[in-house]
Amino acid sequence: MDFSTKLIELRKRKGLTQEGLAAKLYVTRQAVSRWERGEVVPGIDMMKLIANVLDEPIMHLLDLPERYCESCGMILTPADYGSDADGSKDEHYCKWGYEQGKYTYETTMDAMIEDCAPRLAENTGMSRDEAVSLMGAVLPHLKRWSAVHANEMSYGKEARERYGDAAVDAANERLLGMSEAEWSAKETLEQAIIEQLKAAAAVGNAMGPEAAKLAQMHAQWIRMQWGEGAYSLDAHVALAQSYLEDERFVDYYDARAGEGATAFLVEAIEAAMGDGEID
Repeated sequence: MDFSTKLIELRKRKGLTQEGLAAKLYVTRQAVSRWERGEVVPGIDMMKLIANVLDEPIMHLLDLPERYCESCGMILTPADYGSDADGSKDEHYCKWGYEQGKYTYETTMDAMIEDCAPRLAENTGMSRDEAVSLMGAVLPHLKRWSAVHANEMSYGKEARERYGDAAVDAANERLLGMSEAEWSAKETLEQAIIEQLKAAAAVGNAMGPEAAKLAQMHAQWIRMQWGEGAYSLDAHVALAQSYLEDERFVDYYDARAGEGATAFLVEAIEAAMGDGEID
């Protein structure tokens, strides 16, 4: 579906006329009409504003190729594919950034943009500023960066105030450096924790074996993200207790494991630490 068709569909879904959308974008109705007729395509900065006004991820508005690297965003052909740990081709990443199931170099999203934007500008004819703006809009939604970006947007301010920039940056770097296999294992464990939380909460004994198993699994999940050197029992308990102070965490666990699940998880972790059940 091309941009003009997407725009018409999304505008109507929001119940907006061309005039109404134009007013929210601070443009003329004629500009919106030209976009919807496919005569012109708005620039990247206007595209970002349209996505915000229509509550639609910008990735859904952009006319992206079928295959692109989930790290740097480059268009991929089979010759460009990276490789998984077993040597097989991985069509989600380019060979310059992902080989043998691991990222070939550590970097940040900002550094990636600074590195790749000049080449994007040269290859497409857009200005460097336009290339930077485009990559800044696209990269946060790519697989390599999306989780860290989402965490920063949702919890970054509070986490940095509580734990400091160094600790948060280190955790982010660990997440960014995870291989596909490590990331899959983390997500599998995350779902297993929810199932174990349901089972332990059903028993109702925060000091019982099911609760101890739950606490151990949660500790393993934290270690996967923080790294062994950053983990401590005290920090784990403090993190768990902070869940009760933030309705977003309460909503997350209670919605998936039942009302009161968050409070039970915290009790289980506190009890396990007191009994020496967490290694």
